[in-house]
Amino acid sequence: MKPKSLIALLFAVLVLGALGYSGWRYVAERETHSCKACSRPVHEHSRTVALVDGKRTSYCCPACALSERLQSGKPVEVIELTDHLSGRKLQPAGAFVVRNSDVNPCLQHQPAVSPDQQPMYSQFDRCSPSILVFASRTVAEGFSQQHGGQVLPFSDLASQYQR
Repeated sequence: MKPKSLIALLFAVLVLGALGYSGWRYVAERETHSCKACSRPVHEHSRTVALVDGKRTSYCCPACALSERLQSGKPVEVIELTDHLSGRKLQPAGAFVVRNSDVNPCLQHQPAVSPDQQPMYSQFDRCSPSILVFASRTVAEGFSQQHGGQVLPFSDLASQYQR
């Protein structure tokens, strides 16, 4: 093989490798920033991580993660939650939630419109009712007093979705 041909071949391999790597990074980055269930952005203060059929998956909120089993029929185990106020990662076993408060970060998005530019109304939204996670019952109860909703341990809520 001629030296020019070898250089051209190496250059082509490098370019193809770089393109392949860029594509892989784009897909991997998109998966961690978009909810696997509803394709909404993954919110910094409600990010939920679950094992779905053994694969680590990111969700925009606990409601999406918990409803995944009902929607897909696949086994779902929530392994990481995010404290609504601080953004800290939490283990599900010690977390508390406020369900159905007047705060729902998932619904702060542009409404869908039909082709004739009329608003489309949703009959079902897997992110509703809202489920916000807190590190302690005391903080969750304080939030609930201001914004409504039901306070309960995350484990109690999760068991309701395992039917």
